[in-house]
Amino acid sequence: MKNDDQVDEKQENQRIRLSKTLLKNALMELLKEKRIEKISIYEICNKAQINRTTFYKYYGNQYDLLSDIENDCICALELHFSLNRKQDIITLKNVLKYLESEREKFMILLNSTDGNEFVFKLFNLPLIVNLFNLRFSADYSKNLKEYFHLFVCNGGYAIIRKWLSDDDRISLDDMAKLLDSVFNCRF
Repeated sequence: MKNDDQVDEKQENQRIRLSKTLLKNALMELLKEKRIEKISIYEICNKAQINRTTFYKYYGNQYDLLSDIENDCICALELHFSLNRKQDIITLKNVLKYLESEREKFMILLNSTDGNEFVFKLFNLPLIVNLFNLRFSADYSKNLKEYFHLFVCNGGYAIIRKWLSDDDRISLDDMAKLLDSVFNCRF
């Protein structure tokens, strides 16, 4: 039988999760209308119907909340990658399928700021870094690898962003082939 402290702790954890979920959902709704720098803590709390004290209990500002949402997405992607250990086009298709299923969320996050911190997090997932490193032998200098990684990441980001934002987009299979060609330097 659980003691009262365990029950209280479980209820507290549920309240924390609920509060954070309400705040995250509120910020995502507001990000549909305007960029993060135009959103106030008051607006987030009002939308979430949570008081500011609760907000500041978990986050220092709206950017911390956004970062928490981004980290949730990164963790979900990492989990998705971990279920697909192969480093091939099938894994790429599965990841694209996941991105497509969460299209609205990713588009909101990609458009939420001028910075590219979220993009940096996305393209520095261990599987992506490993895919990239597999494509280059030890013959290449560290600087050359860094330049090409930057090129592939920014180009890959632009391609994925356009693909997700297009209503009449190319098929998932064609997108996977295109990205595979970019990663493998075959055009």
